[in-house]
Amino acid sequence: MGELYQLAFSNFLSCRINVKTEQHLPALIWYLQRRGRSDRGVVIAVRTREICGVDRRCGWALRRLMMSLVAQGLAKCHKQGVYLIEREALDKVLSVLRQQII
Repeated sequence: MGELYQLAFSNFLSCRINVKTEQHLPALIWYLQRRGRSDRGVVIAVRTREICGVDRRCGWALRRLMMSLVAQGLAKCHKQGVYLIEREALDKVLSVLRQQII
């Protein structure tokens, strides 16, 4: 059972996230760049409500993007709709998200 789980997890990490990149991914990148240079503190809080509002499709797509970052160890789930990214890892997170656009 453990080998099957590891295979499924590695397949999850290797596949590209199928979202509408023309809408949600640039919004997330812009949000992270804006929060990264203006806010204080050690972590950046990514709130899906601030990016998407009440749009459920956007919220779900953003959740899939953030969960892929959590699976890679670049972000942490804080509570529902809130993810934490360490400020030191911001450049790596932005480069990973930019690679998903291309």
